[in-house]
Amino acid sequence: MSARVATGFHVAIAWVAMLPASSAGLILYRELLGRDTPSWLGIVNLAILILLLALSHNVTGWLPLRGYFLALVAFEVGNLITDHIAAQGTWTDWRARMFANTLIQLVPCVLLALSLIGSGLKPRQVFLARGDMVARSRTPRWAPLVTWAWLGPFLMVFLAGGLAVQLALTVRPDPHMLGQALRALPLAVAFAAINAAQEEFRFRAVLLARLLPAVGTTHALLVTSLLFGLDHWFGHPSGPSGVLLAGFAGYMWGKSMVETRGLAWAWLIHGFQDVVIFAFLAAANR
Repeated sequence: MSARVATGFHVAIAWVAMLPASSAGLILYRELLGRDTPSWLGIVNLAILILLLALSHNVTGWLPLRGYFLALVAFEVGNLITDHIAAQGTWTDWRARMFANTLIQLVPCVLLALSLIGSGLKPRQVFLARGDMVARSRTPRWAPLVTWAWLGPFLMVFLAGGLAVQLALTVRPDPHMLGQALRALPLAVAFAAINAAQEEFRFRAVLLARLLPAVGTTHALLVTSLLFGLDHWFGHPSGPSGVLLAGFAGYMWGKSMVETRGLAWAWLIHGFQDVVIFAFLAAANR
């Protein structure tokens, strides 16, 4: 098998493998079929990922994707555990529910961290470093050269603007609740710091570290971005526009990690968006 064919093969399999780990099946059942999600769906998705992992141990051509499959298995096992825990929860206050859900998501984070044992990957290869905050960003030839010292703050504000519009249309905040939203700001910052850190590790850091050597930068960023976007269909931002917005944001955060070789800009920009989300939910009292 030639290197070119192998690369195309790896790219195709990486894209296909992402789907059972994503919310694609959940969206299909609820939105397109109008049915409740069957209890067996998560188990089937996990079985598919385990099969892919087993094949990577027995088929030579699949070896470069073995670490990626292992990460997806850890990701999906974590999702099944968190879904079970969340289903047992009886949180009535939306703030408690948001914090609880965020803390529960540390379970897949731990499993993803455990999946790195024996990989030989160093912390910086998993983007567990601040990174070069003023690194140059790769731009098209026709575009001017920019650094993350400029691009980071720009994206922070630019993405927040689009997010605010989307939330205004979907969450429908009450202008009279603005005071409540301002009073919730310290809580919002705490939530944002935790949530952004765990989501960047869960959706990008480990998966990018595993995918980059196998499929290259472009597809690694696109695969992880779609996974992140689909997970937001029933979240905030929500729906098709939420998928597009979260997917684009995820791509830029992943791009920052690859280009700066660290997590700092992704965490800061992501955290700022989470503060916006929390503020809108506080103003909507939900």
